[in-house]
Amino acid sequence: MQRIRVKVRKKGQITLPQQLRNRWGLDEGSEIVIAAEDNQAIIRPIRRTKVRDAAGALGQADSDEIEFAIIDPELIFQHYSKRYGK
Repeated sequence: MQRIRVKVRKKGQITLPQQLRNRWGLDEGSEIVIAAEDNQAIIRPIRRTKVRDAAGALGQADSDEIEFAIIDPELIFQHYSKRYGK
């Protein structure tokens, strides 16, 4: 894992280095999510996916799966892995 050092500015702002913005495809207005626990944080870009592009790929969705997808799309893989054992 690569470690990159950034400074926190007066209002708590940070600037993501250009190499990360390029790697993650971030432009102005892009969003990231920060998961923080104790003294560690994980920063991830938020990926937007059109539902129509993936609709029906795994069969008919249950209502709980649709709610789950709306809440945190990055956890869909974990949900289906538990449900279908893959």
